[in-house]
Formats: sequence, structure tokens, C-alpha cells
Amino acid sequence: MLAAALALPACGAGQETVPAGLTESPEPEAAPALPNVARVVCASGRAPMIETLAVKPQRDGVHVQFVNETDKDLVFSIEDPSEGGLGSGAPRGTSTQVVDLHPGTVSIACYDGLTEDGSEVPRAPLEIADEDGVWISAKLDCAAGFSGTSDYVEGARGDSDPHTAARRALASYMQPDDVVERAGYPDAATPLYRLVRAGEVLAVVDLWDDGAGGWLPDTVTGCSSLEN
Repeated sequence: MLAAALALPACGAGQETVPAGLTESPEPEAAPALPNVARVVCASGRAPMIETLAVKPQRDGVHVQFVNETDKDLVFSIEDPSEGGLGSGAPRGTSTQVVDLHPGTVSIACYDGLTEDGSEVPRAPLEIADEDGVWISAKLDCAAGFSGTSDYVEGARGDSDPHTAARRALASYMQPDDVVERAGYPDAATPLYRLVRAGEVLAVVDLWDDGAGGWLPDTVTGCSSLEN
């Protein structure tokens, strides 16, 4: 009987016990992935209903699906407190727009463009969260700067390579170690490039399609120090 009694404690060897009244903590659930298309439902007389309160951009920009539940074509506007706004049509039914908006919070409105002022209609917020890090900032690292737009004769043709077109536009401001690289969204319909010197963005240039497979510089914006 003594041998049997001594053997009993060994039966539970290697097992962990949880004190009475305590339970094991469950593993935290992973946050759901953000959608890459924002869905905006437009109706008359009220702010749009944004079914996706946050959206992550794709490589060509922010995709917004508008569901126009009215019996007429509407206009949408998207306001960014730091960059201004943009707008376009929201026809009856469902349509998708790709917009070039940087990460942050914007406000969206849908309205009858013939009768209402888009700045006064009810709006709803949408957060753009760049989870995948596809957007590259084009903000200048300076307080003051210059801006110039190029004029071209009809039929002007540009470079087939947008990077070459950007370097040509920025050549007069560049130093040997400067870098010209794509900014904004890498696959955006309108290419944007920035000039970087020692880690600082000193100039940006956007390009436009010449209609024949080439690219021409449109507007160059830069820090005033480049003109010295």
C-alpha cells in the first residue's frame, strides 16, 4: 500500500494547472484587412452613406465605387483639407472612379450639379489608409517655392519614357548626386516625379500624355533655393 501511495503524484507530472477562477487568455484576433475599393451610396437630400469607412489605395490610386440610387445623374466631390478638392460625374446606377488622393481623411458629397453648390451639401468622411505603403510623398521640403507650366504647339511630341521626360524638365535644377524618382502612386494615369537631394524633396513635375505614346512635362513646382 505504501508503494501505491508514493506513485500517485507522478500521474500528473508534466501537466500545467490553471488556478481556480482563472482562464487562459485567448489569442487576439487579427484586425480585418481593409478593402481596396470604397463603396459610396448616393441618395437625394442626405449625406452619402459610405459603407467602407476606411479604404487602402491600389497602385494606380484610390478606387471609389459610387452607387447612385436616384433617377438622375449626380455629381460627386471629394474634399481634402490640405490639398483642395476634385469632382466628376456619378451617373445613375453603379460606377467606379480612380482618384489620386494621398493618405488621410477626406469628405465626400453627392449632389445635383444643376441646382446645388457642392461645398454646401451634406458630406461624409472617408479615411485613406496606405497599409501597403504604395504612395510616395511629393510634398516639398521647403516653405516657399515657384511653379511654372509649359506651353506646347499643337502636335508636340514627348519622350516615350516618362522618367526621361521628367529628368529633362528638372535638368536645369539638378546637381550630380540628385535623384529623380516616381512619386504619388506608381501606376497613376498621370505620372508624377520628384527631385530628391540629400533626402529632401526640392521639386516635383507632373506629365501629360501627348496622345501619341509620349510624355510631356506639364507643371514644375520647386523650392526657391533652386533658382539661386
